[in-house]
Amino acid sequence: MDKIFQCVQPCLPVNKREFLDTNFSTEDVRVALFDIFPMKDPGPDGLPALFYQKYWSVVGDKITNACLGVLNKGLDLEIINETLVVLIPKVKRAVRISELRPISLYNVVYKIIVKALANHFRLVLRDVISETQSVFISGRLISDNAIVGFECMHALQMRKKGRKGVMALKLDMSKAYDQVEWDFLAGMMAKFGFSDSWIGLIKECIKSVSFSILVNGVSCGHVKPSRFFVRGTLYLYTSSSSVQRAFPTIFCC
Repeated sequence: MDKIFQCVQPCLPVNKREFLDTNFSTEDVRVALFDIFPMKDPGPDGLPALFYQKYWSVVGDKITNACLGVLNKGLDLEIINETLVVLIPKVKRAVRISELRPISLYNVVYKIIVKALANHFRLVLRDVISETQSVFISGRLISDNAIVGFECMHALQMRKKGRKGVMALKLDMSKAYDQVEWDFLAGMMAKFGFSDSWIGLIKECIKSVSFSILVNGVSCGHVKPSRFFVRGTLYLYTSSSSVQRAFPTIFCC
């Protein structure tokens, strides 16, 4: 991991870093709430975003204070980051864990906090994401890279002349964002140029979560994860996966 970090160059402009370090506002919280689909799956509180949106004039001040307390003052997030997990069968008569699709149910307040972070992070995304990164990026399609891959393989197969040989490597990409180590994420963000305060806020969001499995409507167990992933943090996975921009240097180290 250290060898990889040595090859990663800072890419976040100073003005963008300063922007991320500015305090969140009341408007940031309001916009984040109304960006959430009204009837999105409710969490342990049992209330969908629609409730908070419809009665914003009543609950707005308390919700805003709670969110800004976490975003600007670093208050403990663990209390509101308890999550229920529902296992939905992908096939009839599922008997393996791989045949179940986990659906995480978060509290709306936590969704607002993560959404506010994502809205800010979106504005600096193009500074830290490689041009070849296609997945999870607005305006880009994962199929673009697949087409490029097919074209490259076709070119290799059709190549008949030349003194230098060529080769292709097939990498196992089965370990996606749910397998990203937190230390790797924090290290990549630090190398990109993010401040300690911003990295600390992100780590608090992903480390404070706890899961309970919902079985027949009853919450069972209490699990603390040790790796990614938390809903709303796909942008973070996308930035961490941009280590590919350092690959040419890594291979030469």
